[in-house]
Amino acid sequence: MVDLLAVCAHPDDLEVCASGIFLKAKKEGRRTGLIVLTRGEAGGHAEMETRLSEAREGARLLGLDEYHQLDFPDAGLHVTQQAVERVAPLMRLCSPRIILTLHPDDYHPDHVAASQIARAAAFTGGLNKYAPDGSDWHYGAILYFSADRRTNTRRPDLIVDITDEAKEKSAICAAHASQNVEEFAMALSRRDGELIGVPFGEGLYLYQALPLRSLAGIL
Repeated sequence: MVDLLAVCAHPDDLEVCASGIFLKAKKEGRRTGLIVLTRGEAGGHAEMETRLSEAREGARLLGLDEYHQLDFPDAGLHVTQQAVERVAPLMRLCSPRIILTLHPDDYHPDHVAASQIARAAAFTGGLNKYAPDGSDWHYGAILYFSADRRTNTRRPDLIVDITDEAKEKSAICAAHASQNVEEFAMALSRRDGELIGVPFGEGLYLYQALPLRSLAGIL
């Protein structure tokens, strides 16, 4: 079981959008996981093996407790029953409390598909057919992160202060050297940080109301 599970389209999506949150979660003793749906073979000029090597290094630096790399086609990811059927058992294996995935209004068609696959697999993974041990699992909430504000113009519903994790985030993004995402990722974090008056932040969007059983998270 993990506390946070990200479902992403490409090997660097989590690192760009929410690696600070995942680093903070590890510092707080939380378990984290990641499912990457494609190998990123269409991104930039890198060979597929280069992207996979960078992805493994990013996962190592993030200290993930669960890491699953799938092989759906990059720049050709679609919401299909096959995709849901492959992700749902991994979802159940990880049994996350909170699921993070890409915003459904993001610019990249693969991001939109990943978002929809994650939602469908989260529901399907809770069905009894995916519980060989008879255990019960239902996620607590789905949260979205966004890689581009051109198509998703909403202000984030939640912003996490990642100032203490900024240097680590920069290094993790730099591990994806073939994609040259470090500068973009840190600019995104500075923009989110400005909204709450801190140097660096990472924004999240709500899919549904987030229940609070204590005021500790907002006081």
